[in-house]
Amino acid sequence: MPHSTPVPPEIIRKWQEIVNLTAEIMHVPSALIMRVEPPNIKVFVSSETKGNPYEQDEVASLDTGLYCETVMKTRQPLLVPDAIRDEQWQANPNIKLGMISYLGVPIVWPDGGVFGTICVPDKKPNEYSELYHKLLQQWRDVLQADLRSLATLHRELEARETKIRRLVEVDIIGCFTWDLEGQIIEANDAFLHMVGYDREDLATGRLNWLDLTPAEWLDRDVRQFLPELKLSGKLQPFEKEYFRKDGTRVPVLIGIAAFDKQCSQGVAFALDVTKRKRAEADARESERRYRELQMELAHANRVATMGSSRPRLLMKSISPLPRSSPMPMRVCAGWARDDPIWTKSSRRYAGSSGMALAPARLSAASGRS
Repeated sequence: MPHSTPVPPEIIRKWQEIVNLTAEIMHVPSALIMRVEPPNIKVFVSSETKGNPYEQDEVASLDTGLYCETVMKTRQPLLVPDAIRDEQWQANPNIKLGMISYLGVPIVWPDGGVFGTICVPDKKPNEYSELYHKLLQQWRDVLQADLRSLATLHRELEARETKIRRLVEVDIIGCFTWDLEGQIIEANDAFLHMVGYDREDLATGRLNWLDLTPAEWLDRDVRQFLPELKLSGKLQPFEKEYFRKDGTRVPVLIGIAAFDKQCSQGVAFALDVTKRKRAEADARESERRYRELQMELAHANRVATMGSSRPRLLMKSISPLPRSSPMPMRVCAGWARDDPIWTKSSRRYAGSSGMALAPARLSAASGRS
């Protein structure tokens, strides 16, 4: 893994407690965690103790004879009881700060690369007991365990990024990274094609997911989805619309995940569902037309049924009547003559069956005579 990988703030706070406790237990003015950053070495964490001359993030050049530089080169613990009386260390830059004794051990990454040291300089001669040696080595083991966890996390993130990068590059689905202010930071060609923009638009910052979102969808995003995203760090796929560059709209199915707890940035995957929406609309139109056709057929059947049953109804209405009822006979005869359904064969049938129509004709004839 890259040896320049940032150490998370929560780990730095833990290391701060370690150096504070170390300085207090060993009764020294300073306990440090140093980190190599070629061509320099930096005070990565410094104890919050009285009389400590080292400030956090203070940088010194390598190849100047520092105690910690020797520890990193040899990868072995180093004890300097009194630099003033040791010719090898009389030119050490730490003496100018009054630090004349030193105990330090190396800190390495899981792959064997050097991270730096954990050390305790002192302003007075100090032999540092065997117990202090063991304590410093125990702290070193704790720090290296943290680095192993950090390296594992880094590998997992790299694997995820590789998968995401592969998905973005093949352009199977629209993908873009965003920030909470609305800026689209990066996007693949599939998404740019979806909304009708190009690389120049992206490079000049003209792509903003707030501007791409129609008002009715944006209101829902702000009221419903933004609080949910801050709560869980992700959003299950949901449908919305984006404006294309030409002002038309494209329906999309979109899923979102944040990169951090603050949801300041994240990634979104968008699928163009225009074809599906068109198919759904066509299906609804086909269903509507099918229902209309069913209604028309049902109506035609009813009309046909009524038309075929009318002669039977007519026959039922022309029933034999007593000869003593001339008025109903005349009315019935008059109705029958005027009805277009009444045919010659029907009249013949009515006469031969002794229905009321024959007497009606006799009544009419006698009336004319």
